[in-house]
Amino acid sequence: MIFSALQNLHFAEPYWLFLLLVIPILIWIRSKRGSNSPAIRFSSLSKIESIKHAGRKRFLWILKFFRYSCLFFLVLSIARPQLDQSTETIESSGVDIVLAVDLSASMLALDMSDSEIGEVTRLDVVKGVLQDFIKKRIYDRIGVVAFSVNPYLVSALTLDKEHLQKNLARLRVGLTHQTGTNIGSALAEGINRLRPLESKSKILILLTDGKDEPAPQHSPLVFAEGALQDEIKIYTIAIGTNSRTKTYLFDPSTKDLMRYSNGRPVVQVADYPVDKEILKKISSKTEARYFEAKDRESLRLIYDEIDRLEKTDVKIHVNALFDDLFQWPLVLAILFLLMEFVLAKTLLMKIP
Repeated sequence: MIFSALQNLHFAEPYWLFLLLVIPILIWIRSKRGSNSPAIRFSSLSKIESIKHAGRKRFLWILKFFRYSCLFFLVLSIARPQLDQSTETIESSGVDIVLAVDLSASMLALDMSDSEIGEVTRLDVVKGVLQDFIKKRIYDRIGVVAFSVNPYLVSALTLDKEHLQKNLARLRVGLTHQTGTNIGSALAEGINRLRPLESKSKILILLTDGKDEPAPQHSPLVFAEGALQDEIKIYTIAIGTNSRTKTYLFDPSTKDLMRYSNGRPVVQVADYPVDKEILKKISSKTEARYFEAKDRESLRLIYDEIDRLEKTDVKIHVNALFDDLFQWPLVLAILFLLMEFVLAKTLLMKIP
């Protein structure tokens, strides 16, 4: 909370802060004058040594501390510190986006691992790239749909990016309690979320690494036809290097990775074919684009490209509100000045 307040703190007239540079110069000049001050010769020091209050001399630095602290806070007060409590209200969102992510067993494939990031699944790579994509779309409503055989609403469309990131972190194979693939079900759920919204642009980004299994009752192109009528673009992304790859295995009984007795996950080679043709037809039908991602970098570039293509103007109402805080450093400056004055005239008084 304190860190958030400091982020909103600024100075209305910051150029006065240059006066703070004068303080160390004054300290340096005073120290030079003190070292060259004239001395008075006495025939005997016995009288001076008998003065009881001579020990107070070592506390005289407190007066200087109060004096320069007074100058410091006085300069801060002149610079007019303010707390920015302005608020922004989005009057119209730019783009409404649904991210549809495949959670079939094939998303446990390890073909997108490399020497830098180590052994990671396709889903791990996807989640990392989506986190960066969400951060860029500050003023857009975004929702997340996960799917295998049946769709699962991970997050409804929202402007709350923190809430969205938390829900994105929940994605895992087995979340939908199935491991097959039904592209049409994901399209239907995403389209239903976008259809009633009134926005300048509505897009669905479908990411999958497989094909329909078991065979669906309706072709995904039926849903693409409906999306076209509702002016929804469907970008499709086929992910993975090839169909045959090393992969972790999913254990339906534990809803987690299949593991050996020592706790290490089981790794086998499996064949995961991707229906690229149907993905191309879906994107083409809705006047969008089809992409292929074979590694983390290519996937990141794909979402960067979609981010560049789908930009619209956003209307934002700003309610400017600034709380002046100059009185607080001014009070401190006066307090330090009074403390110096009182001590200089009482406990730390110097007698020539």
